[in-house]
Amino acid sequence: MTRKKSSRKSSVKRKAKSRRETGVKNNPGLVSGRVEIYGIFVILLSILMLISIFIPGDSGYINKRVNEFLSYIFGIGKYVIPFLLLAWGISFFIKKVKLLSVRFGIGFFLFFFSLIGIISSSLRNENVFDDILISNRGGLAGAGIFYGLLRLFGRVGAISVLSVLIIISILVITRVSIIDIGKKLAFFAKNIDFRIFGEVFGKKEVMGEKGREKRGLPGVEVNDRYKKESQIAIGKSDKERPPKVPELIDSTGMNKDGKRLLDSNKLTGSEKQLRMPIMKEESDDENYRMPPVNLLKKSTNLPTKLFKKSIKERVSILNKLFDDFNLSAKINRVIRGPSVTMYEISLSPGVKVQRLLSLEDDFCVALGSADLRILAPIPGKSAIGLEVPNQIRSIVTLGDIFSIPENEEIEDQLLSVPLGKNLSGEIIYMNIVEMPHVLIAGATNSGKSSCLNSIIISLLMKVRPGEVKFIMIDPKMVELSIYNGIPHLLSPVVINPKKAASALQWAVEEMEKRFRVLVERNYKSLAEYNKDAVKNKDKENGSKPLPYIIIFIDELADLMMIAASEVEDSICRIAQMGRAVGMHLVIATQRPSVNIITGLIKANIPSRIAFMVTSNIDSRVILDCSGADKLIGRGDMLYLPYYLNKPERIQGSFVTTHEIEMITRYIKGEKEPEYNIDISKKISQAGEKNIEEDELFYDALKVVVDFGHASASLL
Repeated sequence: MTRKKSSRKSSVKRKAKSRRETGVKNNPGLVSGRVEIYGIFVILLSILMLISIFIPGDSGYINKRVNEFLSYIFGIGKYVIPFLLLAWGISFFIKKVKLLSVRFGIGFFLFFFSLIGIISSSLRNENVFDDILISNRGGLAGAGIFYGLLRLFGRVGAISVLSVLIIISILVITRVSIIDIGKKLAFFAKNIDFRIFGEVFGKKEVMGEKGREKRGLPGVEVNDRYKKESQIAIGKSDKERPPKVPELIDSTGMNKDGKRLLDSNKLTGSEKQLRMPIMKEESDDENYRMPPVNLLKKSTNLPTKLFKKSIKERVSILNKLFDDFNLSAKINRVIRGPSVTMYEISLSPGVKVQRLLSLEDDFCVALGSADLRILAPIPGKSAIGLEVPNQIRSIVTLGDIFSIPENEEIEDQLLSVPLGKNLSGEIIYMNIVEMPHVLIAGATNSGKSSCLNSIIISLLMKVRPGEVKFIMIDPKMVELSIYNGIPHLLSPVVINPKKAASALQWAVEEMEKRFRVLVERNYKSLAEYNKDAVKNKDKENGSKPLPYIIIFIDELADLMMIAASEVEDSICRIAQMGRAVGMHLVIATQRPSVNIITGLIKANIPSRIAFMVTSNIDSRVILDCSGADKLIGRGDMLYLPYYLNKPERIQGSFVTTHEIEMITRYIKGEKEPEYNIDISKKISQAGEKNIEEDELFYDALKVVVDFGHASASLL
C-alpha cells in the first residue's frame, strides 16, 4: 500500500512539473517579455557607450575606462560599435528580423575588421604598435591584422587583400552577384542612344549662332554657305536615320520611359495619333534575338519550418473532428501547393460520401478558414480531397519556370505557354494550337489580367515576329497599351470598342483568304503549309510561310455592350474555323453572365480558365460546374482544357509591370513594328457608315406624320 501511495505521489509531482514546463514553453507572453528585457539592456549599453565616446568630459569612471579600452582595441572603429549595438537592441522588438540568416553578422564582422585594417595601413613598420598612433588609426586589432598581412604579402598585397575582403563582405550582406551587375551595366550601356547628346550639343550651337545674329555682336559674321551646308547635312541625317519605334503618348504628354515629350495643354488630335509604318514585303528575323531569361525575376523559396507546424496542427484538428462526429475516416496524404494544401481523406467501407460533404461548414469553423473546397472524388483515386487555403502563400513567377534548364515543353512547342503550378508543384502548360481557343473569366482583381500578361510574355520570350502575330483589343485602355510598338503586332492596340468590331471583321476576312490559299495548294492545316513553304523557299514558285495570329481581347463585356451582334458573329466564325489556318482567340472578361458569355461563344470555345467569382451560378456559366466560387483570388484558378472532365486547380504564374516594361523595351530595340495596312484601313474606316436611303422613305415618313402613328400594316 505504501509503495502504491508513493508511486501515486511521484506521478502527481511529475505531472505538475510537466504542466509547469509546458505552460512556460507555450506561454508566448513570457518569451516575448524576456526578449524585450534583453533588448532594453542592449539599448542601455549602447547609450552608455555613446555617452562615453561622444561626451567624454561628462562621463564617469567606468565610461572613461570603456572609452580608453575601445580606443586602444579598435581605434577610430569605436565610433561604429555603439550604433551596431543600438541596431541589435532594436532588432529584439522586430519579429521579422528573427528570420534573417547568419550571413548579416558574418558580413558585418568581415567588413568592420577589414576596414580598421585598411585604416591602419598608414602606419610605418617601426610605429605599428605605438599606443598613441594606434588609438587614432584602427586600434590594436587593426594594427595586428595589417601587420600580419604585411609580413605575409607586403604593404601593397595587404591593402589588396583587405580591399577584396571588403568587397566580399558587401556581396555577402547584399547577396548581389558581380556577374549580374556586369550584365545589367552592359545592357544599360547597349541601350543608351548616344545620338541624343550630339543632338543636344548641336541644338546649343545653333541657338548660340541665332543669338549672335539677333544681338549683332561685333566681329562675328554669319556665313550663308555654312547655313546651307548645315541645312543639307541635317536633311541627310534625317533621311539616313532609321525610322523610330512609334510611341504612344498619353494624356499627360508622357512616353513609355516617363519622359515628357509634349505639353499637355498643346496636344492636338493629330499629335495624339500613333504613327503606323507599313508592312514591308520581306520581313527578316535572322538578326532578331530573343529576350534574355535573366530579365525575369525568380521567387524566394520559403523554409519548410514556416508551414510544417501548421500542417501538423490541422491534421490533428481534422482527426479530432472525425472522432467527434463518429466519422470513420483517415488522412492518407497531405500535398502542399503554392496557395492551398490538399488533404487526401479515405473513408471506411459503408460510410457515405454525403456525410463528409455535410460537414463542410464544420471544417471551416474548426480550421479557421473562410472557405474550403471538397473534391469528391480526386480524379484517378479512390479518395476525397479537402483543399484548405495556406496561411503563408508562395508566389509562382515566370522566372522560376523559364530558368529550368532544357525545358522541352517550352522549346519544342511553338505556342506552348506555362500557366502556373498545380498542388503537387508540377508546371502546367497550355498549347494554344491544341486548345485552340481560351476563355478567361472571373471577378475583378482576381488575376485575369495577370494571366493574360503571363501568356503574352511567355510567347514574347520564345517566338519571333515572323512566326506569330498579335491583335490586341483592350477597351480598358491601360492593360495592354504597354505592348504598343512591339514588332509582333499587326496593328496598334485597339482601345476603341467601336473599332474592335472592325478589327475582328478583318480577322474573319484574313481567315477566309488563308482558307482559299490552303484549298488551292491542297493543304489541310497551316502547319503543313508552313512546313512545305520552308522546304521550297529557295525555289522560284515557292510560297512564303504564314505566321500564326493570336487575338487577345481583355474585356469582352464592353464589346458586347456596344456591338454585340457584330462581335459575337466574328468571334463565333473565328472560333469555328480559325484553328486550321492558325488563328486563335484568347478572351478575358470580368462579367461571366449569360448575356456576355453566350451559348454560341461557349459552344465554340472548349477550353476555359476560371478565377474567383462571387456565386455558384457564375462558376457554372464559365466551367459548367461549381468550384470557382471557392477560390481565394490572387492568381488561384481552375483550368479546364478540352480533354479533361474536371477542372484542375493551379496557382497562376505572375509577372510584374517592371518586367513587362524591360522585355518590351528590349524587343522594341531589336526590331521595328511592321503594321498591316489593310487592318489599319479597316480600323480607321470604322464608324463611317454609308446609309443608303430607300426610294419610298419620304413617302412613308409623310404617311406616319399625317396619321400620327406608325405600323407595318399602315405602311
